[in-house]
Amino acid sequence: MGFKLSVIALSGCDGCQYNLVTREFFEFLKQKGIEISYWPLIGAGDSFEASDITLVEGSVISDRDVEVLRKAREGSKYVVAMGACALLGGIQGGLGQSKPISSYINVDYYVRGCPVTPSEVMYLLDNIVSKRGWRLGERRFGYIERGTHTIEDGSLVLDQGKCVVCGRCIDVCARIGAKVLNYTHRGIDTLISTPYRDPFGKSGCVYCGLCAAYCPVGAIWYKSDVERILSEVSKGNISEVLVEPEALAALAESENLTPHQVVEGLRILGFRRIIVYDPLSQVDSNLKNTIILRSPAERELLRRIPINPNVNIVDIDLRITPGVVYLTQCFSWKSKLSRAITSRELQLALRRLNYATLRGDLPDEVFVSKNSVRRVNSLEELRRISEERVRETIVFELCPGGCLLGGGQPISNGKKLSKVLEDRWSRLREFFTNLA
Repeated sequence: MGFKLSVIALSGCDGCQYNLVTREFFEFLKQKGIEISYWPLIGAGDSFEASDITLVEGSVISDRDVEVLRKAREGSKYVVAMGACALLGGIQGGLGQSKPISSYINVDYYVRGCPVTPSEVMYLLDNIVSKRGWRLGERRFGYIERGTHTIEDGSLVLDQGKCVVCGRCIDVCARIGAKVLNYTHRGIDTLISTPYRDPFGKSGCVYCGLCAAYCPVGAIWYKSDVERILSEVSKGNISEVLVEPEALAALAESENLTPHQVVEGLRILGFRRIIVYDPLSQVDSNLKNTIILRSPAERELLRRIPINPNVNIVDIDLRITPGVVYLTQCFSWKSKLSRAITSRELQLALRRLNYATLRGDLPDEVFVSKNSVRRVNSLEELRRISEERVRETIVFELCPGGCLLGGGQPISNGKKLSKVLEDRWSRLREFFTNLA
């Protein structure tokens, strides 16, 4: 008696599926008498029905994912979590409250990897059809749950159960000078945590959002407000969006669009009035002996680590009127403004559009600073400059690489950060050149 196999995808990149599309894999299925009953990627089956084995790729970040997953569980003898996204939550965790599929259904087996190795998938399928079973756990020692504690304070969330202890969040937190995150415990019990597992705000977090931007598995994230904002847009409660130039360039780079195509995409999403707004345009950049703080994150950092008191420090005071939303590269604005979304949040909404139909559009207005300023994104450099006499206007952007690589930035695939920064600067220059 043959086995029926289904492969379904939740939110993810489909990389695990593509890794299986090989002659070797299909010959293996034929040899083992496994029939593909449903696999949309290769055009097999019109809809999911009863299946002996269902491979699930991706994680849950939407109601649609939950519905598909539960239907798969009800109609399958065996459900396999295939890959890091299904097993742990995956890299797209930074785009929403991504959860592994075991948070919603019982999972019979799993295959690790990002993407999975086809030979390991075939080994599992062979064990199932041969009724040899499969021993869950590590090869060297039994599976140990790293921890299920969640640290959150309404703004940021750290799920220690999803963390792979890579240390990228610790590194970037230390680089900007906040030093909120660090290792705790030893050996296989090692976790990443705030001091005493206190909420982020109580631990001295400046809410730059870089930990969420740098986390490769979505163990740290912040709540997405994009659906709430778009709902307000559809109701007519929000009609205008102020777009940071850096956010415009970052979305263009990450989605391989022009900035003008991003503007058109915003119109399709329902925004009737689009203004490219540089907060520095409201500040007198001819001030001497002055440091301008680019966002609330810089202000919070300097409250903890003061610099030379003889230097003038100027905050950017954004006031967003009702009916307007602020689209930013910086997560910290979400803690100060009632209507603010990051470019990372908007990235998911843009991906619903058909990019091939976007021809480009102009913003209704553009506000940019006409004067050149010196940008500093290192606390050490800022300290050194402040000890001297500041003879120019200094703009402090604490994110390494500046606001173009801010903590609220969208995800760019397959490129080094240096290349990402270069491409974003290129798109920003191109945009303003075309406006001239």
